[in-house]
Amino acid sequence: MPHHSLLFLLLCLVSLATPAADDYSWLDNPELTIESAVLDPNTHLLTISGRHFGTQRLPRVALDGETLTVREADGERIVAGPLARGIPEGSHMLRVVAGDDRSRFDTYDLLLDPSRGPPPPPPPAGDGHTRLLAADTEGDVGWTPSVGIGGDGLPLIAYLDYSHLDLKVVRCDDTDCQARRQALVDAAGDVGWSASIAVGGDGLAVIAYYDNSNRHLKVAKCGDAGCHRAQISIVDGSGQVGKYADIAVGADGLPVISYYDHAHRDLLLALCRDPSCTSAALRTLDSAGDVGWHNAVAIGSDGLPVISYFDSTRRDLKVAHCRDRACLDVDINVVDMGGVGMGTDIVIGADGLPFIVYWDFLNDDLKAARCTDPACAGATIERVDTEGSVGSNPAVTLGADGLPVIAYHDHTNSDLKVAHCLDAGCGSSRIATVDHAGSVGWHIAIAAGVRGLPVIAYYDETNGNLKLALCGNPDCAGAGAGARER
Repeated sequence: MPHHSLLFLLLCLVSLATPAADDYSWLDNPELTIESAVLDPNTHLLTISGRHFGTQRLPRVALDGETLTVREADGERIVAGPLARGIPEGSHMLRVVAGDDRSRFDTYDLLLDPSRGPPPPPPPAGDGHTRLLAADTEGDVGWTPSVGIGGDGLPLIAYLDYSHLDLKVVRCDDTDCQARRQALVDAAGDVGWSASIAVGGDGLAVIAYYDNSNRHLKVAKCGDAGCHRAQISIVDGSGQVGKYADIAVGADGLPVISYYDHAHRDLLLALCRDPSCTSAALRTLDSAGDVGWHNAVAIGSDGLPVISYFDSTRRDLKVAHCRDRACLDVDINVVDMGGVGMGTDIVIGADGLPFIVYWDFLNDDLKAARCTDPACAGATIERVDTEGSVGSNPAVTLGADGLPVIAYHDHTNSDLKVAHCLDAGCGSSRIATVDHAGSVGWHIAIAAGVRGLPVIAYYDETNGNLKLALCGNPDCAGAGAGARER
């Protein structure tokens, strides 16, 4: 073909592929409109609703000229923030630049009124009965579960997939968990043991867990609400560390992790230096004998970590309380002695003091200790359930009434049970069998959902499934054999 003919053909092709000068179909023409903006007082995340935000590129969001991080976005909804704490009440200018070509913008007068507080929780859905469902049935799954409530108010469960030895997460897409999605968080070897989840200041989850292949303590910081993206870090790689990991997040947004050092048989604490825990200060809290089994950590009302744990040498329940932010000075107290504490959990009560649940394996009872001071130098102790062999693997949260709700295993009947305390020390309680279908409740976790009603994640040993109990009432009654009062 002559060169001039080839050149003519190329020019024709370019002409066909290039839109005419007056063709503006690539522009995102619809007008962008902000219709509302609501600030979550707990997570400080801003939810912006409107029209024509676009779907091809993330929008830009600014408050009073300061850029906010966009967490989620679609054509009609944007989640951005968290807003910095201490923003004064009153009027603030919100600006969104969006559209598929970022050629549209709108401004909105956002009125902040911190005195209003969070909106009242909606009434319970359905008939008030507890609903049970299998959240994951793919293989032998659901070992060592941990449940948290995300910044969107929806449950998120981290757990071990024992069939594949992976760390997985399942997230509910609605409060009843009828729709849910799974995410494979870490599959690099034998990982996911002792999974413990907490929600950071950005409303996204952070998970501490044990890497059994390398004997490391690891953390996965979720990059989205369902943890489909995660930044994974080795927090302590000194060898044989990370069993019995538990995590909490302080008011500063920094995680703290309690865990067991198997090599030295000590209780350790990692103080994360950033929200993803890519760096941490490591502390030995207790080294007197074989200590640190079955530990649980909470952030006290003084803003300092407090940890309940089992002293295997003395067979006692102990508490370690940091006396300073760096945890260089620690109070160690024995709470209960003689065959107690192998299985424990801790929560800070409505009175600001630690409340600890644990298994009395000498007598096969469920017990509770209400601390009388932040370091638990003194405590009042109650036997919560004594019928048969009960109390192993307990987990505790505060219900909508501010009183403890305890989930635990009934070994005699292989059931999952719940005790709803009727007073701050659990001197009296209402006890319900939540699930009695087969052997259930060997591994248990609990959290209070958006309505203040408990969400329980647990292992179904009979079927090898991860199960959820979504309580429709404060006692979690209605799914099993009903409730009784002690």
